[in-house]
Amino acid sequence: MKAEIRQEDLNSPKLSWLCIEPMLVSVRGQSMDAKRKVYLRLNEGQQALYLFYSFHNHTKSLTEFYWFSAYNIIDLRSWSGIRKGMQFFDLNEMVDVLDNIEALITDAKKSGETWHEVSPTDLEHNPQLLQKTGLLYATYQQEAQEAIITMNEWVRRHQETVLEIQG
Repeated sequence: MKAEIRQEDLNSPKLSWLCIEPMLVSVRGQSMDAKRKVYLRLNEGQQALYLFYSFHNHTKSLTEFYWFSAYNIIDLRSWSGIRKGMQFFDLNEMVDVLDNIEALITDAKKSGETWHEVSPTDLEHNPQLLQKTGLLYATYQQEAQEAIITMNEWVRRHQETVLEIQG
């Protein structure tokens, strides 16, 4: 599967997003099975972009970042795939951030000896969790921008396998 872009988009700071946008948009609101079928039709680099952007596009606020991290770790079980994707691009600092996010969510989910559901309101009720999440979110945002630059460069180097350039 290849994304169609215009020649001038090759220099876009959103190139890696443009590379995977049609695939993610095509499965928006669909079943996990439909999403998995599209994912499995992608090459390894596209799969890494697919999982990164399926997460990253849901990190616009601190609460969204916290809850969607938990959702990917606990419910979707896609966290290891996101991690693997960052390793594919040799983004070791981002892998470290993802590991720290996972540890934060795992700690937040465990309360004493019992497990509880992670909720977007957890941050409102736990100042320490809010502070830790805020620090991780700031680090994530910085690393995500670096990751996007690296992924854009990868797309440019491998454009024949992921893009159809419109004349």
